[in-house]
Amino acid sequence: MSYLIKWSIRSEKFLNKLPSSVSNRIVEKIESMLEDPHRTAERCEGYPWYHQRVGNYRAILDIDDTELVMEVLKIGPRKKIYKR
Repeated sequence: MSYLIKWSIRSEKFLNKLPSSVSNRIVEKIESMLEDPHRTAERCEGYPWYHQRVGNYRAILDIDDTELVMEVLKIGPRKKIYKR
């Protein structure tokens, strides 16, 4: 039972701006969560989404357990990711 990853346009654009070593590390971390994303992702307080830490960056995720889809909504630095 493996989840499917969907990348938002916003998250893809941010990954393309990062150095390849950092973006590869983020992608590897997200791909390592395919079997059980709830194992390492934490629920965002007050929101229906989850967040995953990757160094100084955070990935905001929407995990749909009924369709086994994990959508990466947004990626950004820790200090700015939670601001609207």
